[in-house]
Amino acid sequence: MVYTGRMHGEDRLWSKLLGCLIGLLIAACGPAWADPLSEPPAHWQGKLRGIPEADISGAEPSARKALDEAREKTAELITSAASDPAELAWAFGNLGNLYQLYDVHTLAELSYINAQALEPDNFRWAYYIGYLAFSDGRMRSAIDWFEKAAQFNPDYPALGLRLGRAWYELSDFEQAREVLEGVDGAPGLRAAALYYLGQIDLLERDYERAVERFQLALTIDPQASRIHYPLARAYRALGDVEGARRQLALQGPEMPSLEDPLVQELKALETGARPHYIRAMEQVEQGEYQAAAESFRQGLERDPENGNARISLCRTLYLAGEPDQARQGLEQVLSATPHKVLALFLMAVLLDGAGDRDQAATLYRRVLGIDPQHAGAHFFLANQLLRQGKHREAVEHYAFAGADNPPARLYRLLALYRSGQSQVVVRDELQAEISQHPNLQMLQYALVRLLALSQDPEVRDPALAVTLATELVMGFAIPPYLEALALAQGAAGDFEQAIALQNQLLAGAVWMGAGPYQDQLQAVLEGFERGQLPDQPWPEHDPILTPQPLDPAAVFREYPSAVPY
Repeated sequence: MVYTGRMHGEDRLWSKLLGCLIGLLIAACGPAWADPLSEPPAHWQGKLRGIPEADISGAEPSARKALDEAREKTAELITSAASDPAELAWAFGNLGNLYQLYDVHTLAELSYINAQALEPDNFRWAYYIGYLAFSDGRMRSAIDWFEKAAQFNPDYPALGLRLGRAWYELSDFEQAREVLEGVDGAPGLRAAALYYLGQIDLLERDYERAVERFQLALTIDPQASRIHYPLARAYRALGDVEGARRQLALQGPEMPSLEDPLVQELKALETGARPHYIRAMEQVEQGEYQAAAESFRQGLERDPENGNARISLCRTLYLAGEPDQARQGLEQVLSATPHKVLALFLMAVLLDGAGDRDQAATLYRRVLGIDPQHAGAHFFLANQLLRQGKHREAVEHYAFAGADNPPARLYRLLALYRSGQSQVVVRDELQAEISQHPNLQMLQYALVRLLALSQDPEVRDPALAVTLATELVMGFAIPPYLEALALAQGAAGDFEQAIALQNQLLAGAVWMGAGPYQDQLQAVLEGFERGQLPDQPWPEHDPILTPQPLDPAAVFREYPSAVPY
């Protein structure tokens, strides 16, 4: 039949039927053909934005494959009304990471905005949107998103630097200075903040202040060779031509090394190493250390310059029972980056645990020379100093050992007491600590012993000691608390009850084995039998009042790392 442009009634009927059939087929098969990311399903419309497909035909095959897989995964989740919003948010976030990596910034931002809509309180998504805007030169938008991110995690180390830099790029030096002067933490971040503060000083012709900042930045991060050029400019402005010439000879391209975990994740993604690192971290969480070490090695094959991942490999090797390999790995990291704080600290812990305490102390001090606030180095160095009888110095280091470290609070007071400080002062500081941390029973225990056995009548209070010791025992009847109650009862004149409790303690002391503490229990009992009390409230071998032996494995496993890869 030749088509003539005319249609008879029967033909029109068949045409309508065929059109309906095609419409039904499209309706039935539409979800399979449509792209749910370009046009989100009805149950997500109004909340999520469409992410159209981009022409990435010119990208490397591995890039196309990664993006295709990420879109497929996200599409699979978005089509289900029962999908977990958090899981979908992470799928969009991963998609945004890939688009950002391959410079498709419009779609990266849309992906992050969807992730943020699904998890509005997640710092990560607001930060990534701000970082993307900053990378594109959209400073006002970057500031808005960084300030939003600060509502969720104001203590994120790199946030202040990013926000300060955005104000700097807008030439709002007052705002930039206010933010940058508050940047602390990792040495690279502080050095970078000083670099930009010095640049502001140069622009405002405060050349002496600029020199101070640039010199301090170089002290913190000597590898940051780019700082030498503005320092030379400052010297030249001050008329120090020779100083300027020396600095120009040292200039180079290296900026201060920044530790920004979220940006590091993007860099690991670029090399294709991130999936290996993520798997390694999951295996560490499950205690599968050999498997985790292999996963880290696979990631490092693609990302050999990643010092943070190499440190994580060293930690994993130690936990897998291979301390020699862990040490060799840390030495490799330190040969490349001698001021890598975490590598220095872990090496110190490794040596300390192996009995090389002098070298460990040297490394702890090196760590503190780079990062004066490093809580771990302060704590373990203070423990060494306390054992060596260097009590005054131990007090200073315990004070910086971290607000979230209960033993450090107790040991600081112990060092203060042993340094010869007045027991009234020690008691007052101990009571102040207890008022701030009423649930720290070790502090209560120390107070009981001090109130019961102090030779200072202004401090001694046996009745209060009995009350506090009874509360401790009612809560948790461990041997030291029972002994504290016996001492309090003896101090209150009830030696009969004190002897009964001490005999119970000695009978059960087998679990601790023979040693100084068991000898101490026996000596106290013999004193009770003579109607005498110990003359030392805080004795040397008390298991609570003595720093425990260092457990390197616990440190390698649990000490936090801002940038694990």
